Amino acid sequence: MLVQDAKLSPSVGAESEAIVNDAPRTFTDADFPVGSVAHQGDLILVRLAALPANAKRRRERQLAQGNTQGSRHVLKRGVPYDCEPAAVAGAVQSLCKGVSVAPEYIGPVFATSRGVADLVHPEHGDHFYRGDMVIGVVYQRNLDAEERERRALD
Repeated sequence: MLVQDAKLSPSVGAESEAIVNDAPRTFTDADFPVGSVAHQGDLILVRLAALPANAKRRRERQLAQGNTQGSRHVLKRGVPYDCEPAAVAGAVQSLCKGVSVAPEYIGPVFATSRGVADLVHPEHGDHFYRGDMVIGVVYQRNLDAEERERRALD
């Protein structure tokens, strides 16, 4: 979506891109096949082919670390897992050709339960997954002022 930005100087273009991802979304097997990617704020959600063999069920339902409002990506329905980051990174790399994710940017994995998982957030659109799915969480990364790669935070 293009929007007019009155704060831009006249020497810079009058239009800038604004990406809005705060509308609720429902994902089904038909529109979110294995290897698909979606975003909820600073989380990148990748549909995996299967739950990694080393998956261990976790109690914590918040998928991003922290106590700020921006870190409140909470799995209301579905089953959260902790997995070996290298296994998840390998699965992402095999599904998303040419994409390499360092293990420190890998988060939890979650699966639907009876075909349902709901991932909610107070600022970003809630995600509703419908169908038998396994979703891997990858944390967005940005460059800092010294151009070092760092994890993005909401």
